[in-house]
Amino acid sequence: MAVDIEQVKTDIATLMGSQSLVEIKKDDLQYKKWSEALHPAKIRLELTKSKSGPLYTVDFPMGGSDSIIIHRLNSDNEPNQTFNPPNKAKAQTNPLITSTDKGMYSKIDRTIHSYVVPKIANDFIKVLTDKASHVVWLTGPTRCGKDMLVHYAGKSMGRKVYQINCKGDMDSAVFFGEKTIVVDDASKQNKIVFQQGQVEQACREGLDENGKEVGEPAILFITEAAAMPSRVAIGINRLLESDDASRTLVIDTDGGRIVRSHSGLRIVFASNTIGRGSTSMEASAYSAQTDALDISLLNRISVCFRMGYDKEVERHILEEKIGDDSIANLVLQFRDAIRKHIREGKLVSPFSTGHIVHIADMYRVFGDIGKAIYYVCFEFLMPEEKAIYNEQAHAILGKDLLLKYTDANVDYM
Repeated sequence: MAVDIEQVKTDIATLMGSQSLVEIKKDDLQYKKWSEALHPAKIRLELTKSKSGPLYTVDFPMGGSDSIIIHRLNSDNEPNQTFNPPNKAKAQTNPLITSTDKGMYSKIDRTIHSYVVPKIANDFIKVLTDKASHVVWLTGPTRCGKDMLVHYAGKSMGRKVYQINCKGDMDSAVFFGEKTIVVDDASKQNKIVFQQGQVEQACREGLDENGKEVGEPAILFITEAAAMPSRVAIGINRLLESDDASRTLVIDTDGGRIVRSHSGLRIVFASNTIGRGSTSMEASAYSAQTDALDISLLNRISVCFRMGYDKEVERHILEEKIGDDSIANLVLQFRDAIRKHIREGKLVSPFSTGHIVHIADMYRVFGDIGKAIYYVCFEFLMPEEKAIYNEQAHAILGKDLLLKYTDANVDYM
């Protein structure tokens, strides 16, 4: 059934009165009516584009949210002194809206997009909050949201996240610490002290100097884990060995000193692969992760969550950052065509959610979706891949991007 935008705006104005923000909970009797009226993206988009009268933007429930939040914008993008947010804390719930110094809403900020919680987030957090200490592995292609999920979980649980990014030539001191020389404040003389590594810092989070649990524990997050050097993996193995919730860390570089962790410490590994090396064409694209980890480490992983590129999330990003459904749909058609070729083995380079974000940003910069796709994607492709990308762009956008954005009078050497 067609929705009368003007009637929706009239109803919203009546509902909001003089407020700049209204929040409706799912269990509110009005929710069903507003859900049906405001759910379509093109309806929400039209509410921000009126040529007269007040403008509105809507935070629709996603990723576990239990509220629909309606914000009033100003049609002239200038502060309207008659609309004051009843609750300034709530005024910050929509990151897409910038406000004036007086807390008044002025315009939608297309440079950012709100975070959509992945569907696996609840299961992921359930494992981390279980009484038993489980070691978790997150796997998924580049820019699919693994790091963001871990930091979201840490924030949701009230836990500090200690993150270590692995690379093949990294020093074990990042993990386990090292002795270093510092200048003593009192004597002004050099002295040798032990500088704690990230693993020990994570183990000690929430403990007092006597090892008593007095605060919230940490999450030790080891990302790009499949690129972890074998000498580091051996030391990490010791931390994973115990079935006791309070894990044991042996610091060989400090005389074999033993550290006992907070019983709530949780350990999460993340990687583009599952640590078994190049087991597929997709895995071979991650050249830093082609060596397999020792199976003894992988055998200590309790559970593995697989992530990917969520199409609903990507649509959500485009709707927020571009604000034009017709352009967003062109990008989504292009995405689907490229990923079809990837699944068929005709392309190796991944087309990630990160590409979606960058294309939306470059469309905002250039106002031309073909130019945005070309500058974001084409120069990172192999020659044979460029031809396929160009064919799909020509079919969907009606543009030969290679012809349009390369200069025949320039030798690209």
